[in-house]
Amino acid sequence: MSISVTGKLNKAAHQFDAGESKGFGVRIGVKFYNRETKSDEYTNYEAAVFARGDKQISFYSSVLVAGAVVEVKGTGCQIKTFQGDNGPVNSIAILDSKLGYVFAPETAAPQSNAASTAAPITEDIPF
Repeated sequence: MSISVTGKLNKAAHQFDAGESKGFGVRIGVKFYNRETKSDEYTNYEAAVFARGDKQISFYSSVLVAGAVVEVKGTGCQIKTFQGDNGPVNSIAILDSKLGYVFAPETAAPQSNAASTAAPITEDIPF
């Protein structure tokens, strides 16, 4: 099973050391309308993405900020429960997570972590 979640970061990613890499913990809340309770509720997602090398670490640091819209995808998910201030809180951890689409408010255009393989078009339209 694979999973992909796109959402806005309310807080900057939590950075931590992970051996030769730098880890970035992100949390995304996705709002939905619950027809049973007739109210808006949230599904909480969490993921850790890892960067290696100064350029990738710098890129992740600059785009994983509050207000950024990010896509996180992974190979599966795990339900986690922890005790919050108002009782138990459930969260879905995205396993083997990778960063996809990224749009940070300070950047001029949306970014993608995937390399573009398309060659630029240099000729006019034939009609």
